Amino acid sequence: MSESELVDLFGVFIPKLRNAIKALCKEELVKPYEAEQTIKKKDNLYITVYNIEVVLLLAFRLSSYQTRAVRKELMERITRNHKPFEVILTATTGK
Repeated sequence: MSESELVDLFGVFIPKLRNAIKALCKEELVKPYEAEQTIKKKDNLYITVYNIEVVLLLAFRLSSYQTRAVRKELMERITRNHKPFEVILTATTGK
């Protein structure tokens, strides 16, 4: 996703988004060369896009009404049609 798409998705201003991305790189949660890619469009226009890992991390780092909605949707999709984890405990006796 591009920077402008992320701003629209999360409902934050560009400086806040850029600071959050810099913080992710500084904390070494993502590597800059893995997180973003520059694509050349027509008329020598370049656009920087971010991978899905950065988008997910930003969803949990930023705080806005839209990020809460994104987090809620992510959690619903992850847990949809999944049974709760079952923990099976077995006790063995030593002989």
